[in-house]
Amino acid sequence: MKRFLIPMLALTAVLCSVRAASATPAFAERTGISCDACHNSMRDVNDLGETFARNGYRLPNLGDRGRPVVGVRGQFAYTSEPDPSGLPKAVLDEVEVFVSGHVNRQITYFVQPYVVDGGVPGSMREAWVQYSTRGLFHGAPVRLTAGAVTLPLPVDPETFRQTNQHYAIFDQTVGANPFNLIDPHNAVTLGVGNEVHGTSIVTALVQSHDQLSGLASAGSDRMVYAQHAMGGLTLAAYAYDGKRDVGPVLDEFRRHALALNAYRGRWALETLLQTGYDSSPNGDGVGAASSGGYAQLRYRFDSATFGIVRYDGVADTTGTFERSLTVAATRRIGKGLRLGAEDVIRHGERTTHEFHATLGFGITNSKAGSSAY
Repeated sequence: MKRFLIPMLALTAVLCSVRAASATPAFAERTGISCDACHNSMRDVNDLGETFARNGYRLPNLGDRGRPVVGVRGQFAYTSEPDPSGLPKAVLDEVEVFVSGHVNRQITYFVQPYVVDGGVPGSMREAWVQYSTRGLFHGAPVRLTAGAVTLPLPVDPETFRQTNQHYAIFDQTVGANPFNLIDPHNAVTLGVGNEVHGTSIVTALVQSHDQLSGLASAGSDRMVYAQHAMGGLTLAAYAYDGKRDVGPVLDEFRRHALALNAYRGRWALETLLQTGYDSSPNGDGVGAASSGGYAQLRYRFDSATFGIVRYDGVADTTGTFERSLTVAATRRIGKGLRLGAEDVIRHGERTTHEFHATLGFGITNSKAGSSAY
């Protein structure tokens, strides 16, 4: 833990000594449209970014003549490691459809099915309706969302990952409990506050069920997510408490985390530390503690090129242990085209050295154009 925390704090101090930027990736994480759609650089805001701010940090009608935004996004991927399920090393890795718009000034809808996910047929990622109003709670917007949602997290583990390598902590499961933080869940959430400036809180009542797990629902889980954004610095924390019927003894579990994200000029630092405990992850009444996190540093070379370095780690007392270092670069090479390459050194049951290459594509009727992807 000390080896992980001390470099993170030192790097944060360096970044915080630089003049603060004026934004965080809240829009990108909520809409799937990249930071470039709103920013000429990580500091300068364009017309679309100003519209997002004027609209109370809600999704505006970005489609042509106010129509819903419709888009298709995906990627081809190559990995040097053989796939355990027998897929070829080069595949059409992902295809997703994106539909979002307004019913009126208060009601927004969002639908995002995965046609292909991981080289195989996918499923629904998100499908929700949100009611949002300005100024109801001490001048801050209030958002009520219902449907299949991704859980509120300091960074979106799927849309805003920017690497082919996943965040290990958001994929983490313990024992026979299939719960993880990356998968969508049926939930009702209530959010209060401004997501990109000041304090905001999201509470969620989540169905105790995991896609494709085969387990019956064990009632409802609960999650609370809180963050405070001040200039280019965001502090966040979340607590998730749930139950899973994995055997004779019910598993009651929790996941608690603290995160710090800093955005300064061309630099972005995103960090998280999480702890957890399962009372009976294998249904036998034997408890297990878990932990993990990441530290990710991104640098924007120009309007089209990012460099990324991320260190991931997870462990639990059932014997799971994994560490990985990812070094990656992505470049937009044309309208709606993005090229990525990354090197991953992973330590777990065995040590592997993997190379990943991706060719991403996207097209949309958004006013931001296909370059937004």
